[in-house]
Amino acid sequence: MALLSEATRKQYFKDLGLGNYNKTSIKRFQKAAFSNAKEHDGIYGAKTDTALRHWWNVRHYTKNFTPEEFKCGCGGKYCTGYPTYMKPHELVLIQSIRDHWNKPITVTCGLRCATYNKKLNGSIVNSKHLTGQAIDFYQKGVTDTLANRKKAIRWIKAQPNHTYTYGNGINSYGYSVKASYMGNALHTDTK
Repeated sequence: MALLSEATRKQYFKDLGLGNYNKTSIKRFQKAAFSNAKEHDGIYGAKTDTALRHWWNVRHYTKNFTPEEFKCGCGGKYCTGYPTYMKPHELVLIQSIRDHWNKPITVTCGLRCATYNKKLNGSIVNSKHLTGQAIDFYQKGVTDTLANRKKAIRWIKAQPNHTYTYGNGINSYGYSVKASYMGNALHTDTK
Protein backbone atom coordinates (compact mmCIF):
# COMPACT_ATOMS: atom_id res chain seq x y z
CA MET A 1 0.00 0.00 0.00
CA ALA A 2 1.34 3.39 -0.97
CA LEU A 3 1.80 6.04 1.69
CA LEU A 4 -0.71 8.87 1.90
CA SER A 5 0.23 11.79 -0.33
CA GLU A 6 1.94 14.70 1.39
CA ALA A 7 -1.13 16.87 0.78
CA THR A 8 -3.35 14.28 2.50
CA ARG A 9 -0.90 13.97 5.40
CA LYS A 10 -0.97 17.73 5.88
CA GLN A 11 -4.77 17.71 5.86
CA TYR A 12 -4.96 14.81 8.33
CA PHE A 13 -2.51 16.54 10.68
CA LYS A 14 -4.63 19.69 10.48
CA ASP A 15 -7.92 17.77 10.98
CA LEU A 16 -6.49 15.95 14.01
CA GLY A 17 -5.11 19.13 15.58
CA LEU A 18 -1.53 17.89 15.29
CA GLY A 19 -0.12 21.14 13.99
CA ASN A 20 1.79 21.79 10.79
CA TYR A 21 3.11 18.71 9.04
CA ASN A 22 6.85 18.62 9.80
CA LYS A 23 9.40 16.41 11.57
CA THR A 24 8.55 17.87 15.00
CA SER A 25 4.82 17.23 14.64
CA ILE A 26 5.43 13.77 13.17
CA LYS A 27 7.53 12.93 16.24
CA ARG A 28 4.84 14.34 18.56
CA PHE A 29 2.24 12.16 16.82
CA GLN A 30 4.49 9.10 17.08
CA LYS A 31 4.91 9.71 20.83
CA ALA A 32 1.12 9.86 21.21
CA ALA A 33 0.50 6.78 19.06
CA PHE A 34 3.41 4.43 19.82
CA SER A 35 4.46 3.29 23.29
CA ASN A 36 7.87 2.10 22.08
CA ALA A 37 10.35 5.00 22.02
CA LYS A 38 12.27 3.49 19.08
CA GLU A 39 9.27 4.42 16.90
CA HIS A 40 9.60 8.14 17.85
CA ASP A 41 12.05 9.10 15.09
CA GLY A 42 10.13 11.90 13.33
CA ILE A 43 10.35 10.03 10.02
CA TYR A 44 7.11 9.45 8.15
CA GLY A 45 7.11 5.80 7.09
CA ALA A 46 4.70 2.89 6.77
CA LYS A 47 4.03 2.48 10.52
CA THR A 48 3.30 6.17 11.01
CA ASP A 49 1.14 6.17 7.88
CA THR A 50 -0.95 3.28 9.19
CA ALA A 51 -1.39 4.91 12.59
CA LEU A 52 -2.34 8.25 11.00
CA ARG A 53 -4.95 6.58 8.78
CA HIS A 54 -6.35 4.84 11.87
CA TRP A 55 -6.50 7.99 14.00
CA TRP A 56 -8.12 9.98 11.20
CA ASN A 57 -10.71 7.25 10.48
CA VAL A 58 -11.70 6.93 14.15
CA ARG A 59 -12.06 10.69 14.55
CA HIS A 60 -13.87 11.07 11.21
CA TYR A 61 -16.32 8.13 11.42
CA THR A 62 -17.10 8.04 15.16
CA LYS A 63 -18.00 10.55 17.84
CA ASN A 64 -17.78 8.41 20.98
CA PHE A 65 -14.51 6.53 20.51
CA THR A 66 -10.80 7.27 20.66
CA PRO A 67 -8.12 5.77 18.40
CA GLU A 68 -6.47 4.08 21.39
CA GLU A 69 -9.57 2.01 22.16
CA PHE A 70 -8.91 -0.10 19.07
CA LYS A 71 -5.15 -0.69 19.57
CA CYS A 72 -3.80 -4.22 19.27
CA GLY A 73 -4.01 -6.02 22.59
CA CYS A 74 -0.38 -7.16 22.45
CA GLY A 75 0.52 -3.95 24.28
CA GLY A 76 3.42 -3.21 21.92
CA LYS A 77 5.04 -6.61 22.44
CA TYR A 78 4.69 -7.66 18.79
CA CYS A 79 3.66 -4.49 16.93
CA THR A 80 3.24 -0.72 17.26
CA GLY A 81 -0.40 -1.18 18.29
CA TYR A 82 -1.54 -0.32 14.78
CA PRO A 83 -0.66 -3.25 12.50
CA THR A 84 -3.42 -1.92 10.24
CA TYR A 85 -6.18 0.65 10.66
CA MET A 86 -9.89 0.38 11.41
CA LYS A 87 -11.90 0.53 8.21
CA PRO A 88 -14.74 3.05 7.80
CA HIS A 89 -17.58 0.50 7.53
CA GLU A 90 -16.64 -1.10 10.85
CA LEU A 91 -16.35 2.26 12.60
CA VAL A 92 -19.71 3.39 11.22
CA LEU A 93 -21.25 0.13 12.49
CA ILE A 94 -19.86 0.44 16.04
CA GLN A 95 -20.98 4.07 16.22
CA SER A 96 -24.45 3.03 14.97
CA ILE A 97 -24.64 0.41 17.72
CA ARG A 98 -23.62 3.04 20.28
CA ASP A 99 -26.21 5.49 18.96
CA HIS A 100 -29.04 2.95 18.69
CA TRP A 101 -28.91 1.89 22.35
CA ASN A 102 -27.51 5.20 23.60
CA LYS A 103 -25.19 3.36 25.99
CA PRO A 104 -21.40 3.42 26.26
CA ILE A 105 -19.45 0.62 24.61
CA THR A 106 -16.31 -1.05 25.89
CA VAL A 107 -14.16 -2.25 22.99
CA THR A 108 -12.70 -5.56 24.17
CA CYS A 109 -10.78 -6.17 20.95
CA GLY A 110 -10.18 -4.06 17.86
CA LEU A 111 -7.00 -4.38 15.82
CA ARG A 112 -4.75 -7.42 16.10
CA CYS A 113 -1.32 -8.22 14.77
CA ALA A 114 -0.82 -11.75 13.43
CA THR A 115 1.35 -12.85 16.37
CA TYR A 116 -1.16 -11.68 18.98
CA ASN A 117 -4.03 -13.21 16.99
CA LYS A 118 -2.35 -16.64 17.06
CA LYS A 119 -2.15 -16.54 20.86
CA LEU A 120 -5.86 -15.87 21.44
CA ASN A 121 -8.34 -18.60 22.31
CA GLY A 122 -11.02 -18.83 19.61
CA SER A 123 -9.17 -16.76 17.01
CA ILE A 124 -8.94 -17.85 13.39
CA VAL A 125 -6.01 -17.39 11.00
CA ASN A 126 -7.93 -15.05 8.68
CA SER A 127 -9.61 -13.02 11.43
CA LYS A 128 -11.05 -9.72 10.27
CA HIS A 129 -9.36 -8.14 13.30
CA LEU A 130 -6.17 -8.43 11.21
CA THR A 131 -7.64 -6.17 8.52
CA GLY A 132 -9.47 -3.62 10.71
CA GLN A 133 -12.88 -5.01 9.80
CA ALA A 134 -13.92 -6.48 13.17
CA ILE A 135 -14.59 -5.32 16.71
CA ASP A 136 -15.43 -7.23 19.87
CA PHE A 137 -17.38 -5.14 22.35
CA TYR A 138 -19.39 -5.16 25.55
CA GLN A 139 -22.39 -2.89 26.10
CA LYS A 140 -24.04 -2.99 29.52
CA GLY A 141 -27.74 -3.77 29.27
CA VAL A 142 -27.33 -4.83 25.64
CA THR A 143 -24.87 -7.74 25.52
CA ASP A 144 -24.92 -8.98 29.11
CA THR A 145 -27.52 -11.76 28.71
CA LEU A 146 -28.17 -14.31 25.98
CA ALA A 147 -31.65 -12.87 25.39
CA ASN A 148 -30.19 -9.38 24.98
CA ARG A 149 -27.37 -10.63 22.73
CA LYS A 150 -30.01 -12.25 20.47
CA LYS A 151 -31.92 -8.95 20.22
CA ALA A 152 -28.71 -7.04 19.55
CA ILE A 153 -27.60 -9.45 16.85
CA ARG A 154 -30.98 -9.18 15.09
CA TRP A 155 -30.58 -5.41 14.93
CA ILE A 156 -26.87 -5.45 13.99
CA LYS A 157 -27.28 -7.93 11.13
CA ALA A 158 -29.79 -5.58 9.46
CA GLN A 159 -27.17 -2.80 9.26
CA PRO A 160 -25.37 -1.90 6.01
CA ASN A 161 -22.13 -3.80 5.26
CA HIS A 162 -22.67 -6.26 8.15
CA THR A 163 -21.05 -9.65 7.52
CA TYR A 164 -21.16 -11.67 10.72
CA THR A 165 -21.83 -11.27 14.44
CA TYR A 166 -21.58 -13.79 17.26
CA GLY A 167 -21.35 -14.03 21.01
CA ASN A 168 -21.48 -16.76 23.59
CA GLY A 169 -24.64 -18.71 22.78
CA ILE A 170 -25.69 -17.27 19.40
CA ASN A 171 -24.55 -16.04 16.00
CA SER A 172 -26.11 -13.95 13.24
CA TYR A 173 -27.22 -17.09 11.38
CA GLY A 174 -29.36 -18.03 14.38
CA TYR A 175 -27.20 -20.99 15.41
CA SER A 176 -26.16 -21.76 18.95
CA VAL A 177 -22.45 -21.07 19.44
CA LYS A 178 -20.18 -22.14 22.29
CA ALA A 179 -17.88 -19.17 22.76
CA SER A 180 -17.39 -18.82 26.52
CA TYR A 181 -14.11 -16.97 25.84
CA MET A 182 -16.28 -14.06 24.62
CA GLY A 183 -17.91 -13.64 28.03
CA ASN A 184 -20.72 -11.12 27.56
CA ALA A 185 -19.12 -9.47 24.55
CA LEU A 186 -20.16 -9.64 20.91
CA HIS A 187 -17.94 -9.90 17.86
CA THR A 188 -19.12 -8.07 14.74
CA ASP A 189 -17.45 -7.63 11.37
CA THR A 190 -18.13 -5.94 8.05
CA LYS A 191 -17.32 -6.30 4.35
